[in-house]
Amino acid sequence: KDVPVRREGGRVVVPLQPGEQGLSISWKEARPMGFRDGNAAVRLPVEAANVMTTATVGEDRWVLWATGPQRGPAVRFWGMLALSLLGAVALGRIPRSPLGTWAWLLLLVGLTQAPLAGAVVSIGWFFVVRWRGEDSFGGLRPWMHNVAQVFMACLTAAMVGVLIFAVAAGLLGSPRMFILGNDSTQTALRWFEPRSGPVLPGCGVWSVSIWWYRLLMLLWALWLAWSLLKWLAAAWKAFATGGILRRAVAKDEAKAVVPAAPASVSQPPPLPGEASKP
Repeated sequence: KDVPVRREGGRVVVPLQPGEQGLSISWKEARPMGFRDGNAAVRLPVEAANVMTTATVGEDRWVLWATGPQRGPAVRFWGMLALSLLGAVALGRIPRSPLGTWAWLLLLVGLTQAPLAGAVVSIGWFFVVRWRGEDSFGGLRPWMHNVAQVFMACLTAAMVGVLIFAVAAGLLGSPRMFILGNDSTQTALRWFEPRSGPVLPGCGVWSVSIWWYRLLMLLWALWLAWSLLKWLAAAWKAFATGGILRRAVAKDEAKAVVPAAPASVSQPPPLPGEASKP
């Protein structure tokens, strides 16, 4: 049943009856959502146990970080971003790397929004294109050359598909911050504290408008479109070098024997009075 609110300053007094009962208290705070928000401080007259806290974040916010009890959500995106930076530096230091360190860095940052298999396919495509332009590729047998050409064409289609998926997910979807822990999601962050003092545990969420994320992804998409034209042009040049497909030439089982021309014998001219002999 509904009970009228009885307040004494900053306290809410609730009359309780003997026996087990449930109590639900709700209130609203009229304030705009800022960069960091959290639950207000709530003090109970006694200690608490099994405290569950849920922060619901709208889809128009980009969650960057979350703090609270140990059993709660973890934003794993920043760890993956750090691994991407290390991977970009390592790829840029490979001898004759297809891309520079900054190009690898920008590419891998955007591919964090794509599945891991798609990122591996995109990275492998650059090394396949580089191998296609080397002299060692021209020494392949015709059937190996044709198989490699078909594989490169399929890999190119897969790479372009992964990049289109990453751009579409960035411009139209929600950012993948890889939030896990205590059944948390992108829009519902949940914490659990088995035992608490009179003051309930505080939780905080750092977030910004989703339009900041869309702006960054738009800049990345423009850079990607400009770079992709150059990458595909270089890939086509390498793909067409030495012919797209080769036809196998059968070996001659028998060699043609060319008869030797007869040698001409020169004879001295006949002496006067001698008859010429045939």
